[in-house]
Amino acid sequence: MPDWIHPVLTGAFLAVSYRVVRRSGVGLRAAVLVLAVLNAGLLWVVAAAGPPWGVPVVAVVSLAAAVYHLVGAARDGVARIRAVGPTEFRALVRQVAEASGPQVMGVCVLVTGSVALTALADDSRPEGRRFQLLPGPECPFCLVEEQIRDFLGPSEPLLDEYRTHLTAGSSRHLLVRRPSEQEPWTGRLRDRSVYRVPPAARRPPCTVHDPLLGRG
Repeated sequence: MPDWIHPVLTGAFLAVSYRVVRRSGVGLRAAVLVLAVLNAGLLWVVAAAGPPWGVPVVAVVSLAAAVYHLVGAARDGVARIRAVGPTEFRALVRQVAEASGPQVMGVCVLVTGSVALTALADDSRPEGRRFQLLPGPECPFCLVEEQIRDFLGPSEPLLDEYRTHLTAGSSRHLLVRRPSEQEPWTGRLRDRSVYRVPPAARRPPCTVHDPLLGRG
């Protein structure tokens, strides 16, 4: 067997692996872990059994494939986001609340001041569609708290928990769900350190949240 066969087959396998992992729908962290382990193992094989030039060539091929699929994944993510206004935002929330079958909805204030809405809905709508309410005159945190009250009740403890995180500078992701129409909604806040409260310049004045966030 010629010595060049190992790096050629390894490079081709890695290029295909990036595509398979990207299409599989696993999260970013899982994808990075899987591909890092795969790269380390295959580069070790090439170093042990292939020619001296095999490792740098395979590394370059792997890096090019990683960049290509990372850019593609970013484009796919942007393509799934649709900007909506306040009226359409609330209409989408009502659709989730009134739809039959299992329901999951996520709402989060982004560091840009926009409100992201992700609806994992029934068969009549694409699963995982993401909508974004751009910054406007309404307080984005009030919109999130509005969903907590409407879905979980006006005295839901999650309200106090949400505000506690806001005070600490963390804009948590609210998830509400129910298994069926006959069962009650439940909610939780996703613990993600990257969700930061937008700066004052990117959110409108609010008599409720400005004191919590150090403005007003």
